Order: sequence, then structure tokens, then C-alpha cells
Amino acid sequence: MKKLLTGLFLGLSVLLVACSSDESDSSSAEQQNKLQQIKEAGVITIGLEGTFPPFSFHDESGALTGFEYEIADQIAKDLGVEVKYVETKWDALIAGLDTDKYDFVINNISITDERKEKYDFTIPYMRSVAKLAVHTDSDIQSLEDFAGKKAAQTITSNFAQEAIDLGAEVVPMDNLTNSIELVLQKRADGTIHDQVTFLTFLKEQKDAPLRLVEGEVSSTDIALILNQNNEEFREALNDIIKKRSEDGTFAAISEKYFGDNIISQ
Repeated sequence: MKKLLTGLFLGLSVLLVACSSDESDSSSAEQQNKLQQIKEAGVITIGLEGTFPPFSFHDESGALTGFEYEIADQIAKDLGVEVKYVETKWDALIAGLDTDKYDFVINNISITDERKEKYDFTIPYMRSVAKLAVHTDSDIQSLEDFAGKKAAQTITSNFAQEAIDLGAEVVPMDNLTNSIELVLQKRADGTIHDQVTFLTFLKEQKDAPLRLVEGEVSSTDIALILNQNNEEFREALNDIIKKRSEDGTFAAISEKYFGDNIISQ
């Protein structure tokens, strides 16, 4: 009887291990086949803000456009699929990957060690230089002068942390447009963001009382962010980014929006 029970328990253990292994293999295969799933569906879903000029925004006609919008559009074309854009506020944008809300996010997202613990990145498609913008009447002349001042920032962005590192107090905002507006109204002392964003704003709003402070707050590589364990999909994205960075396609998009080539080489 004892031998019979021992045999039964042993058999159950083997069965449970086998089932667990099968489920793990199935889950892994599903993740690794992300590229195949996208191609079979004929559509890729991409997350971005849509309120983030010049990277992604709505033009006067209401159509979604922008530098990163066009980069994403080119990637979808090279994959041979249609594209569906899901516009999401910054604070919830990356977290949308956790529920498979989209296949990847393109939104001027910096590659950081903290984010790499949970997500994967493609190779960079551009390099971001962070600058501090203040009102033209401001007495802030250097980055060191920002200590003790108020910074209008989206609270979960790396720019918010950089403002804190400079000794500023963060005033939480929903997006860049509102952050700049707070500075123009002198309700905040400054805001930190990507240099090209400020240059584009000043190009469109030539009379805006906004000034860039000398010096770089930081510089970092920018890439697409996606869920981990999708190696085939990530490599396909890498191949496209490399090809379009080298053949001038992405450079032309950059020149269109910034008057300069900010593409990673």
C-alpha cells in the first residue's frame, strides 16, 4: 500500500511539473511570436501622447502628426502592416505596456537602468539634450541658479527628476504645453525638457517670452520601449531603425521638424 501511494505521488509530481513546463513554454512561445502575431493581424498598435509637439501632436485640421508619429509610421510600413495609434497621457503611457495596450511606445523615452529592469528597448533612433527654459525676465542665468526655484514638469518624467537634482521644487503638470504656459505666466520659474521641443515652440511662437539657459542639463539616448521577451520583434524593429537611420529616411523627417539632423548614427 505504501509503495502504491508513493508511486501515485511521484506520478502526480511528474504530471504537475510537465504541465507547468508546458504552460511556461506556451507563454514563452506566445511572447516570442509577437512579430508573427502582428503580421498575421496586419496591424501594429503604438502608444504615444499626441499632445507633445513636435514629437506627436494634432495639426490645425485635427490630424495626428509629428516627428515620432512619422518615425512610427515608417516602421509600420517597413513591417508591412497598418498602424493604430493609442493616445495616452504620459503618466500612464509606459504602464500601458503591462496590459498589452500597445505593441510599443514611441514618446521621446530615455533608456534608463530602472526601466530596463522591467521593459526592453530598441537601439536608439535619436539623442535627447535636456535644457532649462525660463521667462525672458527671469534672473536665472545658469543651471545652478535653479536651486530653490519652482519647476513645471510632468511628475513621472526623467526631466522632473533632473529638476529635483538641480534643487528645484516640482510643480506637477499634465503635459509640456501646460508646463511652458505656467512659465510664461510666471507661475513657475522654469521647465526642463528636450531642446528641440523648445526650439520648435519658439519657431512657432516667435514673440513668446521664453529663454533657454546656457548649459546642458543632460543628454540621453532615445528608443522605442516594449515588453521583454519579444526578441524576434525587437530585432525586426532594430533592423528597420538601423536601415532608415543610415539611408537618410529618418534624417529627412528630422530636418522637416527641427531643421537639423538629430538622428542617432
